[in-house]
This record gives sequence, C-alpha cells and structure tokens, in this order.
Amino acid sequence: MLVKTNENGGTAKRINYRKIKRMLFFAMLVAWPIFQFSLCYVYVNINSFALAFKHYEIPQGTLGFNITFAGMDNFKEAIEIISARAYMFKTSFLNFFWTVLIGLTLALTFSYYIYKKYPMSDLFRVVLFLPKILSGVVFSLLFKYLSNDVYKYVVEVILESGPTLGLMDNPETKLATVLFYNVWVGFGVNVLMFTGSMSGIDESIVESAHLDGVNTVQEFIYITFPMIWPTFTSFFTIHVAAFFTDQMALHTMFGTQGHDIATFGYYLYVTTASAELIQVNATTPSFGVLSAMGLLMTAVMLPLVLTLRKVLKKYGPSVD
Repeated sequence: MLVKTNENGGTAKRINYRKIKRMLFFAMLVAWPIFQFSLCYVYVNINSFALAFKHYEIPQGTLGFNITFAGMDNFKEAIEIISARAYMFKTSFLNFFWTVLIGLTLALTFSYYIYKKYPMSDLFRVVLFLPKILSGVVFSLLFKYLSNDVYKYVVEVILESGPTLGLMDNPETKLATVLFYNVWVGFGVNVLMFTGSMSGIDESIVESAHLDGVNTVQEFIYITFPMIWPTFTSFFTIHVAAFFTDQMALHTMFGTQGHDIATFGYYLYVTTASAELIQVNATTPSFGVLSAMGLLMTAVMLPLVLTLRKVLKKYGPSVD
C-alpha cells in the first residue's frame, strides 16, 4: 500500500496496489467468458426472437436483402408446419415416456441397488455408465453396428433363420431400438447423480430406521427417495423442458434419413442445417419461420415447466 501525504503532513490518499492487481486479474479472468456468454447466448437469443418477426427479400438487380416486418406471417407458417407433422408429437411423447418416466424409474432402482452395495453393484455402475465413458458419436455408431450387422449375423449365420433385416433397418423395430438406446444412454448421468445424492444421506437416520424395523423397500420409500427429491425434481423438469428439443440421437445414427421416426428436436436440427434467410424451396422453411416455431414451443413449455417445478417442490415427499 502506498500512502501519499499533503503539504500539512496529513494523509491525502491511499493506493492499494495489491487490491488493484487482484481486480485487474479478476477482470482479465472473467472478460472472455462474459464475452462468450454475451455473444453466443444473449445476442443469439435476442436475434432469434427478432428474426421471428422479420421477412427477407432479395430485390432484383441489387445486392443484399430487403428486411420488412413480417407480423404474424412466420408464426402462421410455423403452425401449419407443426400441424402437418403431428406424428412427431407421438414420437416425442414416446421418447419422453420411455426416457423420463421409465428411464428415471429404472435409474432410481439401479442407483438404490448400487447405493446399498448389493452383489454386482460395481458391475452395474460400470455397465450403466459405459455410454458416458465413450464419445456419444462413437457409442451411437457402435450400437447401430451391433443392432444391425451383428444381429443379422446371429440370425442368419448362427441361428440359420434365413435373410433378415437389422433392428434399425426394420421399420417395425426401428423406433423401439432407438428408444432402448436412449433409455440406456440416459442411465449414466442419472445413476451418477442419484447415487451421489444417496451417499449424502446421514447413516444415523438409516440405522435408526432399521432399529425401528424398517425394511429395504420402506427405507427407499420413506427415507431415501424423500432425501433425494430435489435432485429428482431437477432431472424431471429438465427432461420435460427438452420435450421439443430432444432429437433422440437420430442425426448421429441416420443423418438426414430419420424422418420416419422424427421428433421435433430432430426436425428442427436437420431443417436448420439446410435453411436460409429466404425460403429456398417448399420443404425448407426460412430461419424466420424456424425462429417463430421455437418461440411457439417456448411459449408452451415455459409456463408448463415453471408450474410443474413449483408443484413438485410444494407437494413432493417431505423429509419430516
């Protein structure tokens, strides 16, 4: 610290160079993340919102675009697209049902099994977390290879049952196979977080319950599950919020050839990759229409997720 004195010998100003250096270091440390957040999140979302109300035209004989206010035209076209692809509601709901309602239930069961350190619990931990150890792309392609080529080899060569289609090539088993894959992939983070929350439960509470005659099932229902309820609530609301954005890894497995079992997330992902500011053909909407579609989905899901989160917190099981 440097202290300056005035003409009368009194203290006029104190300069703390150490504090200044710390502030400069902190500013340099957070400058790049703040810039990235501002550019890649704040600006992108504001621009996406504005894009839903814009219409771009190319004037003849000139360069550039003419930008006009589109009003609700983009929203009307977005509603028409959603109505024409109502079948995606079914696929999205099936994905939600299996990966959330069934997947989370099974994840809770396996997590409790691992938490209690029952036989083969370590093996279950490795098998269920395996999809997260490998790259998502690598594991998706490996699973596709097993469900198509390996399955055909087993049926045709080993079992000698004649020519057959792979599980993902067969239209009758394609969706079920992809749903199974997504349930399995979802185990990794779910089991890791649930077991972590369960490990934080005070052992004295469990021991006291056992002295009162509580069995394993009662322990899970009345002690374990209420204690990890905040973690379960977070996972459940996150999955609900992703209803319109989850693409079920369809692009990784099928590229642009997965429209027969498409979800809204897959449709938005694939269509956005080939879209332009101006509609290029009858099947590819413009960025403005896609932005309007995203806002419509947000308008539906935002109040639903906030209400669901509030209800789950208010009426969930109590630790008391």
